[in-house]
Amino acid sequence: MKKILSLATLFFSLLLFSQNISISQFKKVDSSNIKSLLNYLGPIVKKQTTNNKDTSDNDNLFRMNFVMGDYKTSLEQLNTVRNSFMKGNPKMAAAMGAQYEVYMNTLQHLNNKQDFNKTYQAELLKKYNSLASSTQVFMPFFFGLTPKETKEDLSSFIKSDIAGKSSIDLKTALLLFRKYGSNLIAEATYTKGLPLLEKLDQESYTVNDSVIVYTKDKKEISISTVINKKIQHPRPVIIVNTIYSSPGNIGTAKQLASNGYSCVYINTRGKYHSKETIEPFEHEYQDISDVIDWIVQQPWSNGKVGMIGGSYLGFSQWAATKKLHPALKTIIPQAPVGIGIDYPMSGNVFMSYMLRWIDYVTVNKLTDSAGFTNEKKWNDLYKKWYTSGLAFNKLDSINGKKNEIFQRWLKHPSYDAYWQSMTPDPKEYSKINIPILTTTGYFDDDQLGAMYYYKNHIKYNPNADHYVVIGPYDHYGPQGYITSEVMGVKIDPIAEFELNEICYQWFDYTLKGKNKPDFLKGKINYEVMGDNIWKSANSMQEFDQTKIKYYLGEDLKLGEHKANKSAFTTLNVNLKDRSDVDKFILTDEPQLISTAIQEKDNSTIFISEAFDKDTELTGSFSASLNFSINKKDCDIVAELYQVLPDGKYFLLSSYLTRASYAKDRSKRQLLTPGKKETIPVTDTPFVSKKIEKGSKLLLKIGIKKSPAWQINYGTGKDISTETIKDAEVPMEIRWYNESFVEIPLKK
Repeated sequence: MKKILSLATLFFSLLLFSQNISISQFKKVDSSNIKSLLNYLGPIVKKQTTNNKDTSDNDNLFRMNFVMGDYKTSLEQLNTVRNSFMKGNPKMAAAMGAQYEVYMNTLQHLNNKQDFNKTYQAELLKKYNSLASSTQVFMPFFFGLTPKETKEDLSSFIKSDIAGKSSIDLKTALLLFRKYGSNLIAEATYTKGLPLLEKLDQESYTVNDSVIVYTKDKKEISISTVINKKIQHPRPVIIVNTIYSSPGNIGTAKQLASNGYSCVYINTRGKYHSKETIEPFEHEYQDISDVIDWIVQQPWSNGKVGMIGGSYLGFSQWAATKKLHPALKTIIPQAPVGIGIDYPMSGNVFMSYMLRWIDYVTVNKLTDSAGFTNEKKWNDLYKKWYTSGLAFNKLDSINGKKNEIFQRWLKHPSYDAYWQSMTPDPKEYSKINIPILTTTGYFDDDQLGAMYYYKNHIKYNPNADHYVVIGPYDHYGPQGYITSEVMGVKIDPIAEFELNEICYQWFDYTLKGKNKPDFLKGKINYEVMGDNIWKSANSMQEFDQTKIKYYLGEDLKLGEHKANKSAFTTLNVNLKDRSDVDKFILTDEPQLISTAIQEKDNSTIFISEAFDKDTELTGSFSASLNFSINKKDCDIVAELYQVLPDGKYFLLSSYLTRASYAKDRSKRQLLTPGKKETIPVTDTPFVSKKIEKGSKLLLKIGIKKSPAWQINYGTGKDISTETIKDAEVPMEIRWYNESFVEIPLKK
């Protein structure tokens, strides 16, 4: 939930090179001489990338060779890019870069007597007909950029990153080739490729992008329908409920429909063509049920519907189960937002990102992608708030205007009736008897939400038919965008697989009576990082049975034996000090492996002895923290690392909780200053990894102090109203050696 990326962003990464290339001879760089600059840069860039011998940036290199006219090398590099995504998303991978491939093949096959348009159309049809129908639907996505968009993007990039410079680095040079190539392709093919693809699409699908359905309380809901013409009889319908409204969603709807279904995209109340007020999360449980009433009455529906989608789209499926419609036969919540659980607060601590996301989805009927992706703007805003010492509820004002949704959410710091009303209550969970497939990842921002729904479903309906697939993925992998590398770590080959295909098989199983996917061996299906193997279990309790208790010793050791004498380790935190603001570079992608641990960043570190043999860690760590503090509250962050045999640190799991809510997230219970308290740490993220011989475990616990989160000054007041004036007295925490952490280890 914390980051929303376009598909285009997901399919490229840039290498950071240190070499600088002189462009001082080009005293003025603009559109009039950009081709000359590229001709100058081409041989230099080619030499530097050849000498670097790193092939991971083929996605930019193939575009450079395309611009330079080396089509043979460009096509080879394009195929390398496709192959890197073939395991995780083969249907999309097969269509990736088709706009370049078709154009280059046209130029290579063209002779002076041939007409470009006819040759181009023949090459495009050849490519289109070589693809399966489930891949054909991806083609328009790659041909959709307009010359106006790409020209403006290129001009903006030249103005901000090239013009006036005496030299540029290799990264910037590659980006210039990329943007120039995109503009070249758009100008050459936009009026030729896209119309033909749209015509071919129309022969396969009936699309209605502007249907208005009225709810029982007379509210407008804007939906889009895609009907597969190749199927003549009524069929099951796949529903996607989204707040990320866009005409481009039709492409995704066609992808789902290409598997033998009809598809309906529901836009959250107030979005797309709906005239209502946009109020995220608040109306899904009512509106989805009313739209299903409309769907089952259509001639193309056989009365059975299923739902799929990730993040907000995953949340909306759980919202739909509050008022479970008889026609809703299954859901596939992928990385679902745990509203009030992991967003807009985690452990009852509000995140600064919430304002950015609210702005993204409420500023207009679609989404403000340009504003949302302006990392510098938001990073600067968070830092400005942090250094100002103003109350958290002033964040929107610092941004320029008061935000009604932001202020509304801040009025609910407890997991109260406001949040609880959006998803099932215990009685409603007990009545959810449809089969469910949940997908999430060890490093998914919304894993806590995914597992919260799963655990509650199992708790209140012990016979629930609920399966989980969880692996070494970030927020996008569980949504079908599995890549070979996650947060700087290459995942095991067996973890690179086509999750989308399992989802289609699940729909066939639940909606068409076919066999359950063979991949689902047990109710919990997980991959052991480092062992390159998928395993399964039938309950989460199986992992709890392997937990080993480690005590937090006053010698900063994690040991299996409790000390005979009570002692403590002291941590002092100066919440008034903001000189550390520059260490928070919020635009950087987090990395799982680091070479150093910050020992003085408001935390205390405890470390175990080295393991004398390989061990599997699978499950969620828990802890009981005995501590005292000179304040009425604090926000505790706990991070569990594997210290690798080479001395580097692998972040296994992290958890944030507000001490006053640690025992009950729905009711605040303030601390008594100076009194020893026991804080439970539970429901931390699930992870499975091989802990190699010679490794150690490291627990880092401390106080959250960052521009990315609220700052809890410990006064006991509403934290959103506290200011730096409340930080005159530093926090003093004592971690007592009765504290322990329980880690699920299979020794």
